Amino acid sequence: MNIVTIVGITVIAAFLAVLLRRYYPEYAMAIGIITGIVILVVLIGMLSPIFIRLQTLLSSASLPEEYGVILFKALGVSLLSQLSADACRDAGENAMAEKAELAGKVFLLILALPLFEKTAELAVQLMNGGELG
Repeated sequence: MNIVTIVGITVIAAFLAVLLRRYYPEYAMAIGIITGIVILVVLIGMLSPIFIRLQTLLSSASLPEEYGVILFKALGVSLLSQLSADACRDAGENAMAEKAELAGKVFLLILALPLFEKTAELAVQLMNGGELG
């Protein structure tokens, strides 16, 4: 599936949502959510070669696999929180959208804690004149 197909799906879904919004607003919202999920699934399928390449790069750079796992989890959290926030905005719930985005940011910070700890340990080790390794 290429970008033209994805754009076509979104334009058709938007057109249907606009038509339905006047008489059946709940169906219009459902079309938006379903379209977002379908496109997210398609994009995740398209990302698999990128994931394989990133894993190869991480292993060739002698970085722990944990960093790749953190990267992929962060990507998932970002995508899901954005999808959730967009669905809330489509429903007219801006406050809930902000909460979904805030939750995504908090989870990203939680995921990044091990990286912050490693960076702090490295900084302390360098300041003490210790060797890396």
